[in-house]
Formats: sequence, structure tokens, C-alpha cells
Amino acid sequence: MKYAANLSLLWPELPYLDRFDAAAAAGFSAVEILFPYDLAVKETRRALLRNGLELILINAPPPNYTGGSRGFAAVPGGEARFRSDMKRVFRYAEALCVSMIHVMAGEAEGETARQTFVENLRWAADAAPSGLMLNIEPLNRTAMPDYFL
Repeated sequence: MKYAANLSLLWPELPYLDRFDAAAAAGFSAVEILFPYDLAVKETRRALLRNGLELILINAPPPNYTGGSRGFAAVPGGEARFRSDMKRVFRYAEALCVSMIHVMAGEAEGETARQTFVENLRWAADAAPSGLMLNIEPLNRTAMPDYFL
């Protein structure tokens, strides 16, 4: 079993790049970053290599996470945006040697949402670079009552 430090949540008192050093010093060999899309890819890659860390997971970008939305893979009508954003995720995954992507379902319900989710996941699985694992994750119903999973 491999444990990964979530650098988006751990060591918030440290500057971003110093969190890689902290994870390695704490004995981790792997890390995850929720949303690396505003981070410099070259510096992130150097920090991973310098510390012998593997970036095992990033989340697919949600349309407005800070505003409450948690993705849109299951949201009917968002298919074009989903595909566009997943292509961006795949570029980041390749640049940072990420092994797993958390595909966030979003806030939706019903049969149409289920069909949208399945179709989007099928598309993403076909479009993903070889060896990249897609992950879905049920989230806490108390904190996120409208999340699809």
C-alpha cells in the first residue's frame, strides 16, 4: 500500500514548492494535488524529481470549485466543456507523470445525469493517454448533498 500526502491540504503554512520537501521529509514517496492548473509545471516537476516523489493524483478541473460546484461529468449539457477540460487534464497528467485523475461528477441527479456521466466517462477512458487511470469518488453527502455520487 502506498500513502500519498495531499499537498493542497497539508502544510498550508508553507509556500507551495516547500510542501514537496515537507512531504519527502515526512517519509512520503507520493503526493497528490487537487487542482494544479494554476501552478508552474516546470517548477512542480523539478520539486517532484528533487524529492523523489511521484504525483499520483490530480482532480479534473471543476467549473467553479470555490463557488461550490464539484465538477460536471454528470451534468447534462456540459459535455463539450467536459471534453475540453479533460484534454487539458491529460496534458497536465503527461507533463507531470500523473498516474490517476479524479473525474469529478458534479451536482446532478436522475437518469439523464447517470447517462451523461457514463457517456462522459466512456469518452474520457477512450481519450486518456495509455496507462492513465481514471478514478471516480463518492463524496460526503453531509457536506455535499447534491453531489452525483
